[in-house]
Amino acid sequence: MLAEVLNTFVESLFVMKKFVFAIAVFVIPFYTFSQEKLNRTDAAGMKTGKWVSRYPKGTLRYEGSFDKDRPVGEWKRYHENGKVKALMNHRPNSERIFASLFDEDGKLYAKGVFEGSLRDSIWHFYADNLLLMTENYHLGKKEGKSVGYYKDGKVMWEKSWKEDLSEGNAIEFDPNGIRRREIFYQGDKKNGPAMFYDETGVKTMEGGYKDDLSDGIWKIFENDGKLKYQITYEMGEIQDNGTLDTIQINEFKKYDRVKGKIPEPKVNETGLP
Repeated sequence: MLAEVLNTFVESLFVMKKFVFAIAVFVIPFYTFSQEKLNRTDAAGMKTGKWVSRYPKGTLRYEGSFDKDRPVGEWKRYHENGKVKALMNHRPNSERIFASLFDEDGKLYAKGVFEGSLRDSIWHFYADNLLLMTENYHLGKKEGKSVGYYKDGKVMWEKSWKEDLSEGNAIEFDPNGIRRREIFYQGDKKNGPAMFYDETGVKTMEGGYKDDLSDGIWKIFENDGKLKYQITYEMGEIQDNGTLDTIQINEFKKYDRVKGKIPEPKVNETGLP
């Protein structure tokens, strides 16, 4: 009887030993990881390993890792209210950073690539989780096509850029996809032909600009496409008042008020957070 009790006891000890060993195998690495030293520098004074920074009130400012003073891998930056401000992936041996940026409510408002601290390649901008606009950048300057969107995803406008200046055709569409305006830009100003259309897509007016001012012959058309009025501008000033009646002049001035620059939504934060 005593021998059986001793055998049972020994077997229990053996089982417990295996259990304790298993716990140690899984727990000790995590404990060791949690005790990892933070905010270290190497012999040369360069930041290395995991770093954490906090705001004066104690909430996290950022957390991530360094290698010889260079941020590497996944980084998180936070607003002072504790919401994530940016999720960033630093590419090894590169200045390129893939980033998602969030407002103080934690909502995504931009996603794209940084080259160092400058926006580069294509960027997507959002409002209330809906795509608002896409833009192309080259080292911090707009380059190529930008596109604005309605809430349902349809294109609102398209515009081209060269070295951060408006260049080429800018087209505006209504919510039904009908082209309503087409204006040519050069050197960040309206320079060249312009055409305007009604809600059915029929051209209502055409003319030209020079340095943002109406210049040359402008025409207004009837619904059937026939010429209704024609007027000549010189750097924004009507030249043939004597051949036009008051109604005609007032109609052109009414159109002048709606010939403005195609609007673009504003986005917050232009640089690295």
